[in-house]
Amino acid sequence: MTNEDAKVIPVRVALRCRPLVPKEINEGCQSCLTFVPNEPQVIVGTEKAFTYDYVFDPTSEQEEVFSTAISPLLNGIFKGYHATVLAYGQTGSGKTYSMGGTYTSAQENDPSVGVIPRVIRRIFEEKEKRADSEFCLAVSYLEIYNEDILDLLSSSKDKPAISIREDPKEGIKIVGLTERQVVSAPEMVGCLELGNSVRTVGSTAMNAASSRSHAIFTITLEQRRGSDKSDSFTFLLYFPCRAPQRKSVLSICSHYSAELEQHLHIRVL
Repeated sequence: MTNEDAKVIPVRVALRCRPLVPKEINEGCQSCLTFVPNEPQVIVGTEKAFTYDYVFDPTSEQEEVFSTAISPLLNGIFKGYHATVLAYGQTGSGKTYSMGGTYTSAQENDPSVGVIPRVIRRIFEEKEKRADSEFCLAVSYLEIYNEDILDLLSSSKDKPAISIREDPKEGIKIVGLTERQVVSAPEMVGCLELGNSVRTVGSTAMNAASSRSHAIFTITLEQRRGSDKSDSFTFLLYFPCRAPQRKSVLSICSHYSAELEQHLHIRVL
């Protein structure tokens, strides 16, 4: 790690503001935010100003969000850094849209594609450029709903609940979570689609088909150069839908914190 890398603050926060939806427009709602030109700053009302690492106004496209806030993390993955992207906000604020949590392969060339599908595409593009290395890729996908941890990639008809256990040597472990080996981008996208299709949804005042759970899509990349031992790097994509269900979420965070305590880079959307 260079001196320049060491000076990088590992946690960055991006604010993204969605446009008003038709229901809000029909009710006469108006935006109360002012965006400062060429500055990552937003003013609420007329007095309160807040500064972030990145600010994306309602006109920002998905590609801009990805290239500005997420792409640098992917560059770091192949240099040996772990990375996490966490989307947080109230119901209807656009987390699932930004992350690509309803993605299907039919949307492949759609400019509205979110973070996760773009990450998948980029990982395999970078993998092809590194002919001197061998790669092993695996994915897992879980959701946390009503304090239960559910495996979204399980082959069982029902989403089986899985458990969190503490090992005296290895720390917090998620027991029974399916991890699928993948060799191509379409195969990884298939895992994303499968998990998306069985996520828990429900109607709210803000969203007729709101995701009612926290979801974590994890990509694990092992890279081996020549006869070197494999280095395992993790890209964690986390998008909760509402206030955390404390017990399960904190236990999950403890698990991933133990694994990612070195070289952790986080982007919060």
